[in-house]
Amino acid sequence: MPPPNLELNSVLETGPTTNHRSSSRRNSNSHTVSTNNSGPEGKGKQALFYIAGWYSFSLSISIYNKWMFGPGLGFRFPILITSFHQLCLCILSTITLYFIPELRPKLTGNHTLPHSSYEGHSTSSFYRSMHINFRVYLRQMVPCALTSAGDIGLSNVAVSLLSLSLYTILKSSSLMFVLLFGLLFRLEKFNWRLIVIVIIMTISVTLMTAKPANYDKQPNGVYSTLGITLAITAAMLSGLRWSFTQILLKKNPYTPNSISTIFYVSPCMFVALFLLGLYVEGWDNFTSAPIWEIKGVFGTIGLLIIPGIFAFLMMSCEFMLLKVAHLITLSVAGSFKELLTIGVSSIVFGDRLSFINCIGLTLTFIDVLWYNYYRYMAKVKPQAYSAIKEENIELNKM
Repeated sequence: MPPPNLELNSVLETGPTTNHRSSSRRNSNSHTVSTNNSGPEGKGKQALFYIAGWYSFSLSISIYNKWMFGPGLGFRFPILITSFHQLCLCILSTITLYFIPELRPKLTGNHTLPHSSYEGHSTSSFYRSMHINFRVYLRQMVPCALTSAGDIGLSNVAVSLLSLSLYTILKSSSLMFVLLFGLLFRLEKFNWRLIVIVIIMTISVTLMTAKPANYDKQPNGVYSTLGITLAITAAMLSGLRWSFTQILLKKNPYTPNSISTIFYVSPCMFVALFLLGLYVEGWDNFTSAPIWEIKGVFGTIGLLIIPGIFAFLMMSCEFMLLKVAHLITLSVAGSFKELLTIGVSSIVFGDRLSFINCIGLTLTFIDVLWYNYYRYMAKVKPQAYSAIKEENIELNKM
């Protein structure tokens, strides 16, 4: 599975991660943390540690999948394989929530559960705390799960058809679709700056997909028209997923963090991808692939679940990073991660970009940074205005 573009968003921008709240019930051992770790310097070190982990697992997933789907291993069943990644995420999130009750939903109002349902590791308490009404699941979880499945499934098919560098820079165009769907669903207020950002992103995507003069000498699949189409479609679904996430999951009591979000959406993603994989790739073709004899059954199963484990660890790093840093830090770090992915893929796989492709990549990078700056200033200005207003009120009282 390619790295979720938080883009997740990602997830697997796989759910809202901007509203993480620390539990009111802290373990008594938490007080043993030194003051150095709780101050700005300590949080800075923690942020660097989680960013390093995020980068490491994300790069590992990208390189691993390209190796698995490409000539390296030749296991060309990206949709079925991705479905098993989601099954792995479902199992790992279930284990995590079972043993860490603090991460489970703490529902209020009409959904209030007994206090005891949040405590302990019994199966009954776990079921009570994670149970969700079927209609609520269909209305709120399934749309996000299906768009996420489409995004990740098409992304992995695109990875098998394109160079990792080209895929990465094409997938970065998801910002354009995030803004377009945001305006369509009225999640974003109309602003000329957003239109300029979309126009620049459109130009940069055109430049990034321009075939070099020596196209005929490029390795097969580097500039696959189908791969480019799938990558851009995946970017579009990523933008749609972001909108669904904002509408359905951002303030949803069942998804207070990325772990619980994965728990609810991954089963549906597994089923959707598995059924699609059966139709497109075929179960007989999958089970009769040479790798099952070369690596053995257990060896092949191990190869299938490794990316799922990496994805869960990467998601955990994102989750922890947002607890010690701002969302803008994650966004900017994500931009640099894409540049790092392109650099590493050029070393590992020998990917090469033309001069025009590099111009498109540069425009994309500048455009993403501009968007992050725009979002940051849009958030800071109202806070500054509110602080000044409160100060003036206090002065008038004097």
